[in-house]
Amino acid sequence: MIKQTTVRTGRKQVFGTVLCGVIALSLFGVAVYMAVSAVGRLGLVGNELTMRVTDCEASAPATTSRGGSHPDLDCKGFVDPAQDSGGGTRWITATGFSSEPVFGAPVKVAKEPWGSWVPVDQGDWNRLGRALSPLIPLAVAGLFAKVPVAVYRGRRKSRQLAAGASA
Repeated sequence: MIKQTTVRTGRKQVFGTVLCGVIALSLFGVAVYMAVSAVGRLGLVGNELTMRVTDCEASAPATTSRGGSHPDLDCKGFVDPAQDSGGGTRWITATGFSSEPVFGAPVKVAKEPWGSWVPVDQGDWNRLGRALSPLIPLAVAGLFAKVPVAVYRGRRKSRQLAAGASA
Protein backbone atom coordinates (compact mmCIF):
# COMPACT_ATOMS: atom_id res chain seq x y z
CA MET A 1 0.00 0.00 0.00
CA ILE A 2 2.84 2.38 0.63
CA LYS A 3 4.20 1.87 -2.90
CA GLN A 4 0.77 2.62 -4.40
CA THR A 5 0.59 5.91 -2.51
CA THR A 6 4.10 6.78 -3.66
CA VAL A 7 3.22 6.07 -7.29
CA ARG A 8 0.07 8.21 -7.10
CA THR A 9 1.98 11.06 -5.52
CA GLY A 10 4.53 10.90 -8.34
CA ARG A 11 1.76 10.93 -10.93
CA LYS A 12 0.12 13.90 -9.24
CA GLN A 13 3.45 15.71 -9.19
CA VAL A 14 4.00 15.03 -12.90
CA PHE A 15 0.45 16.12 -13.69
CA GLY A 16 0.89 19.32 -11.67
CA THR A 17 4.21 20.05 -13.35
CA VAL A 18 2.76 19.54 -16.83
CA LEU A 19 -0.30 21.65 -15.95
CA CYS A 20 1.92 24.49 -14.67
CA GLY A 21 3.96 24.29 -17.87
CA VAL A 22 0.87 24.47 -20.08
CA ILE A 23 -0.52 27.43 -18.11
CA ALA A 24 2.86 29.20 -18.32
CA LEU A 25 3.09 28.68 -22.10
CA SER A 26 -0.49 29.90 -22.54
CA LEU A 27 0.20 33.04 -20.52
CA PHE A 28 3.40 33.67 -22.49
CA GLY A 29 1.27 33.46 -25.64
CA VAL A 30 -1.23 35.96 -24.22
CA ALA A 31 1.63 38.33 -23.34
CA VAL A 32 3.06 38.09 -26.87
CA TYR A 33 -0.40 38.71 -28.39
CA MET A 34 -0.92 41.75 -26.14
CA ALA A 35 2.53 43.12 -27.02
CA VAL A 36 1.97 42.73 -30.77
CA SER A 37 -1.50 44.25 -30.46
CA ALA A 38 -0.05 47.17 -28.49
CA VAL A 39 2.39 47.82 -31.32
CA GLY A 40 -0.59 48.45 -33.63
CA ARG A 41 -2.66 50.39 -31.10
CA LEU A 42 0.25 52.68 -30.31
CA GLY A 43 0.95 53.34 -33.99
CA LEU A 44 4.49 51.93 -33.87
CA VAL A 45 4.14 49.76 -36.99
CA GLY A 46 4.49 52.64 -39.41
CA ASN A 47 1.19 52.16 -41.25
CA GLU A 48 -0.55 55.10 -39.57
CA LEU A 49 -3.20 57.01 -41.54
CA THR A 50 -5.78 59.67 -40.81
CA MET A 51 -9.32 58.52 -41.53
CA ARG A 52 -12.50 60.58 -41.70
CA VAL A 53 -15.34 58.56 -40.15
CA THR A 54 -18.62 58.40 -42.06
CA ASP A 55 -20.50 55.53 -40.41
CA CYS A 56 -20.28 53.40 -37.24
CA GLU A 57 -22.09 50.27 -36.14
CA ALA A 58 -21.84 48.17 -32.99
CA SER A 59 -20.19 44.80 -33.38
CA ALA A 60 -20.73 43.73 -29.76
CA PRO A 61 -23.73 44.01 -27.43
CA ALA A 62 -24.32 47.52 -26.13
CA THR A 63 -25.04 46.32 -22.59
CA THR A 64 -23.05 44.06 -20.34
CA SER A 65 -24.34 41.64 -17.72
CA ARG A 66 -23.72 44.31 -15.05
CA GLY A 67 -25.85 46.87 -16.84
CA GLY A 68 -23.01 49.00 -18.21
CA SER A 69 -22.87 50.09 -21.81
CA HIS A 70 -19.52 49.60 -23.54
CA PRO A 71 -20.16 48.76 -27.19
CA ASP A 72 -17.36 47.77 -29.52
CA LEU A 73 -17.77 49.91 -32.63
CA ASP A 74 -16.66 49.24 -36.20
CA CYS A 75 -16.36 52.52 -38.08
CA LYS A 76 -16.09 53.05 -41.82
CA GLY A 77 -14.39 56.04 -43.35
CA PHE A 78 -12.17 57.28 -46.12
CA VAL A 79 -8.51 58.15 -46.28
CA ASP A 80 -7.47 61.41 -47.90
CA PRO A 81 -6.04 60.72 -51.39
CA ALA A 82 -3.00 62.93 -50.69
CA GLN A 83 -2.08 60.80 -47.67
CA ASP A 84 -2.57 57.40 -49.32
CA SER A 85 -0.05 56.14 -51.84
CA GLY A 86 -2.82 54.53 -53.92
CA GLY A 87 -3.87 57.87 -55.42
CA GLY A 88 -7.67 57.59 -55.16
CA THR A 89 -10.01 57.80 -52.20
CA ARG A 90 -9.74 54.56 -50.26
CA TRP A 91 -12.40 53.32 -47.85
CA ILE A 92 -11.32 51.39 -44.76
CA THR A 93 -13.06 49.89 -41.74
CA ALA A 94 -11.43 50.34 -38.35
CA THR A 95 -12.50 48.06 -35.49
CA GLY A 96 -12.28 48.52 -31.75
CA PHE A 97 -13.59 52.02 -31.09
CA SER A 98 -14.71 52.26 -27.46
CA SER A 99 -16.80 55.40 -28.07
CA GLU A 100 -18.37 56.92 -31.13
CA PRO A 101 -16.00 59.34 -32.86
CA VAL A 102 -17.11 62.67 -34.31
CA PHE A 103 -18.28 62.09 -37.88
CA GLY A 104 -16.12 63.86 -40.45
CA ALA A 105 -13.37 64.64 -37.96
CA PRO A 106 -9.93 63.13 -38.61
CA VAL A 107 -9.12 60.02 -36.56
CA LYS A 108 -5.69 58.39 -36.51
CA VAL A 109 -5.78 54.69 -37.31
CA ALA A 110 -2.98 52.15 -37.68
CA LYS A 111 -2.76 48.72 -39.24
CA GLU A 112 -2.08 45.90 -36.82
CA PRO A 113 0.45 43.25 -37.88
CA TRP A 114 -2.36 40.83 -38.83
CA GLY A 115 -4.03 43.38 -41.13
CA SER A 116 -6.96 44.96 -39.28
CA TRP A 117 -7.21 48.72 -38.85
CA VAL A 118 -7.56 50.01 -35.26
CA PRO A 119 -7.75 53.49 -33.71
CA VAL A 120 -4.47 54.76 -32.27
CA ASP A 121 -4.55 55.47 -28.53
CA GLN A 122 -4.31 59.22 -27.97
CA GLY A 123 -4.15 59.84 -24.22
CA ASP A 124 -0.90 59.46 -22.29
CA TRP A 125 -2.49 57.18 -19.68
CA ASN A 126 -4.07 55.02 -22.39
CA ARG A 127 -0.73 54.70 -24.16
CA LEU A 128 1.08 53.85 -20.92
CA GLY A 129 -1.52 51.26 -19.95
CA ARG A 130 -1.42 49.68 -23.41
CA ALA A 131 2.40 49.53 -23.33
CA LEU A 132 2.55 47.98 -19.84
CA SER A 133 -0.40 45.58 -20.19
CA PRO A 134 1.69 42.62 -21.49
CA LEU A 135 3.71 42.65 -18.27
CA ILE A 136 0.83 41.28 -16.17
CA PRO A 137 0.41 37.92 -17.96
CA LEU A 138 4.20 37.76 -18.36
CA ALA A 139 4.72 38.04 -14.58
CA VAL A 140 2.08 35.40 -13.83
CA ALA A 141 3.57 33.13 -16.50
CA GLY A 142 6.94 33.49 -14.80
CA LEU A 143 5.42 32.30 -11.54
CA PHE A 144 3.88 29.25 -13.21
CA ALA A 145 7.10 28.53 -15.12
CA LYS A 146 9.10 28.21 -11.89
CA VAL A 147 7.61 24.79 -11.11
CA PRO A 148 8.57 22.98 -14.36
CA VAL A 149 12.00 24.65 -14.39
CA ALA A 150 12.68 23.59 -10.79
CA VAL A 151 11.59 20.01 -11.50
CA TYR A 152 13.76 19.88 -14.64
CA ARG A 153 16.80 21.20 -12.77
CA GLY A 154 16.20 18.78 -9.89
CA ARG A 155 16.04 15.78 -12.23
CA ARG A 156 19.10 16.92 -14.13
CA LYS A 157 21.08 17.32 -10.88
CA SER A 158 19.98 13.90 -9.62
CA ARG A 159 21.12 12.29 -12.90
CA GLN A 160 24.50 14.02 -12.64
CA LEU A 161 24.93 12.84 -9.04
CA ALA A 162 23.96 9.28 -9.93
CA ALA A 163 26.38 9.25 -12.85
CA GLY A 164 29.19 10.71 -10.72
CA ALA A 165 28.54 8.29 -7.85
CA SER A 166 28.81 5.21 -10.07
CA ALA A 167 32.13 6.24 -11.61
